Amino acid sequence: MGTNALRTCTGCGLKAYTEQELNNFVKCTNHSHDRKNFCSECEKKRSKKYREKNPEAVLLKRQKYYATKVYNTTLEKYQERMASSNKCQVCGSKDKLCYDHDHKTMEFRGVLCNKCNRSIGILGDTIESIEKVLTYLKGNNYETH
Repeated sequence: MGTNALRTCTGCGLKAYTEQELNNFVKCTNHSHDRKNFCSECEKKRSKKYREKNPEAVLLKRQKYYATKVYNTTLEKYQERMASSNKCQVCGSKDKLCYDHDHKTMEFRGVLCNKCNRSIGILGDTIESIEKVLTYLKGNNYETH
């Protein structure tokens, strides 16, 4: 073991002397040895503290990421669409509202709560699959093809 550490955690003082010990540090290609100066545990604590102190900044960053990388739109357009309804357009819930979109065209469909949005996705995101569920729930003799 060498006397010079490859990495020393700024938070707790943990040292890494080998490549294997570097695995305890957060990956980041902008730093030497492709690792930050924080071990994974200290980085989790640091990140949690930041999120608690800056919820608006964290929300804005998340919205920007989803708008541009997932929904291929601008942050402004994403926020405008989300502001189009203050409740789920299926069940009326105001909890955990989501940006619902067509997965094939990526077109915005509406604002749904997480539960309704996930339910539609689990059912295959098609009218046919929802109709099969309705038929089943209505008590008709449902047969698969």
